[in-house]
Amino acid sequence: AALVFSESQFDPEAESAMGAYGLMQIIPETAEHFHVYDYFQPDSNVYAGVSYLQYLDKYLSSHVQDSTERVKFVLASYNAGPGHILDAMRLAEKYGKNPHIWDDNVDYYLLHKNESRYYQDPLAKNGYCNGPQTYHYVSRVLENYKNYKNIK
Repeated sequence: AALVFSESQFDPEAESAMGAYGLMQIIPETAEHFHVYDYFQPDSNVYAGVSYLQYLDKYLSSHVQDSTERVKFVLASYNAGPGHILDAMRLAEKYGKNPHIWDDNVDYYLLHKNESRYYQDPLAKNGYCNGPQTYHYVSRVLENYKNYKNIK
């Protein structure tokens, strides 16, 4: 629910300038990858989004073993793509930070991946990323989740 709110504010007809659509802001390529062709329908949109989240979790499980920590990496990957997150992990390791911890480690390098010093680094194989947007996205989703858990 926290992710859906951040993506679409629960509007099943939300559409982004980037061509993402629906509750989970699915792009056509993601829908097609999961064999979903009617992603304009809320149930199909959620199915595609959840399938992608599961895919990202499995993909990142070899990089970040702790499942609680991995949630942050999955959210960031959902927003910016896993390649940019792997870049930030490589940069964190290069600069002596823990590439398997988000807070005050990988998040810093993603936050600054819009600076040429970082996105032009040979370890940043995916180039420029609007890192601040993704950094704040992860924080916002987690904050919403915390708030939702406290609703009685």
